[in-house]
Amino acid sequence: MIIETLIPTAASMGGGFFIGIMFGYFVKKVTKILIFVVGGVIGLLAYLQQQQIISISQDRLEASLSSVLTTLYSSFDEITQTGDISSLGIPLTLSMAAGFTLALVKG
Repeated sequence: MIIETLIPTAASMGGGFFIGIMFGYFVKKVTKILIFVVGGVIGLLAYLQQQQIISISQDRLEASLSSVLTTLYSSFDEITQTGDISSLGIPLTLSMAAGFTLALVKG
């Protein structure tokens, strides 16, 4: 009787751990690519401003960056409210979190 309930739980934990590792690896790689691209754009803009080819207005840059960050924050807030991961079950959620953490640390 105990084995009948243990097998689905173990399969859920193993699958959740694997999904967490894949998601953590994906997030880590995408973050590195975004940091590389944003750094390149900032470096290019700084070089062009230093060569006096372009002029960057600090006030307009700050206002547009604030607008973009506000939009991202509100989008993220809406996503987290609609998708409740805790409804997946305790073993799956915990194993996904463990896999995600492992992928971010080791991957």
